[in-house]
Amino acid sequence: MPAFFIPARNSRHRIACLALYRALLQQAPRVPLPDDLATAWGPSNPLAHLVRKAFRRNRTDTSPRLVYPALKAGYQMLSVLRSASTPTPTTEPNDDHTSIIQFLRERLAERQASLHAKTLHAPYSRTPRPPSSAPRPGTAPLLVNVAAPATAANPHPRPVYATPSRPRAAAELGGSGRRAVPRLDMAADFPILRLTKPQPRALSRVLTQKIRRRVARTEAVGALRDGAMPDAEGEDDWDRLVAGMLVEQQQQQQQQQGRGSRKESTSYKNEGKTRSGSRSMGRDRNNNKDGNGDDAATAIGQARAIDAEFRSRNTYRQTLLEHGIHHVEGVLTRERIDQVARADAMRRLIDAEAALAAQEKAQRVAERRARWEAKMREGVEGHDVEEEKRENARPDTRPRTKRLLR
Repeated sequence: MPAFFIPARNSRHRIACLALYRALLQQAPRVPLPDDLATAWGPSNPLAHLVRKAFRRNRTDTSPRLVYPALKAGYQMLSVLRSASTPTPTTEPNDDHTSIIQFLRERLAERQASLHAKTLHAPYSRTPRPPSSAPRPGTAPLLVNVAAPATAANPHPRPVYATPSRPRAAAELGGSGRRAVPRLDMAADFPILRLTKPQPRALSRVLTQKIRRRVARTEAVGALRDGAMPDAEGEDDWDRLVAGMLVEQQQQQQQQQGRGSRKESTSYKNEGKTRSGSRSMGRDRNNNKDGNGDDAATAIGQARAIDAEFRSRNTYRQTLLEHGIHHVEGVLTRERIDQVARADAMRRLIDAEAALAAQEKAQRVAERRARWEAKMREGVEGHDVEEEKRENARPDTRPRTKRLLR
């Protein structure tokens, strides 16, 4: 056997494990089980479920000290399952079948106790439910926007935040009763108030959403500037070329029509055609002129419309700039102004909390000093009383004459 034996890389070991795994899964459904045990773990067979779980648990074992006992236990379990599987329902169960039923009932009792404990005491169970990050009902917001409402003249008023529920009175403080002054912290340009660690899950969720949204908007602005803006400028250049071609085409048509009319008038004078013929040719010429005039008017209208769009700056580039880039940048700017206003409100709250904390600390020091002075006065007065008592209880050893004279 090699010194560094890795079972997962040995083909013979893999074939043996897979053969044992398939044999156990094929033999598990053949063991008859009561109805309450057959459906206790869901639609799958409980024995097959436990086999899969055991193989999944031991999948990362590479030490022969752990692999050999696991394979030995698997082969023993295979013999027990074969012994417990009965060909007909009338066959009496043997000891192996009884041991399997007893084992499954014990596991089922443990599973039900764990699920019951998880339902009643989720934080104290072995598999506690993860705490929810959703906002708790009945909680008051820390910051409230007290700015003037939006109007037509000022659709985006500058936000102003206040903290109506903070700072709290000293009587409302829990725990030790001492006020904890928060500190202002930044999380990717978003101001937050930090008191203790770990950070609440609700705060982490909100910060993650805000940061992802801001990053997506910033990337969108970059994509519009780098990718969409060159395409829009290319479309504008193409429209300019088309407008120039239409104007040039119209000018050529007008020049051709002018030369054609001069030639026709000269030929009519020289040949001296009849009046009827001249009238018919005139009607045809007028019809041709009208048709060419309609096409020319259409081309001139298109060229003028394109030129008007360029003069009014109603182009692809301008549309993308106003309704894309400037819009997103405006949203980012308003969001930054809102965060600055929130940070100002948080700083004012920190200053108020610090002032109250200093005032309460001075009050506690004064109260402690007063208690100490009262205790000292009580001690001095008690000492004087004790001295007087001892003086009165001391026997008088002076002569009788002095005592009488006294």
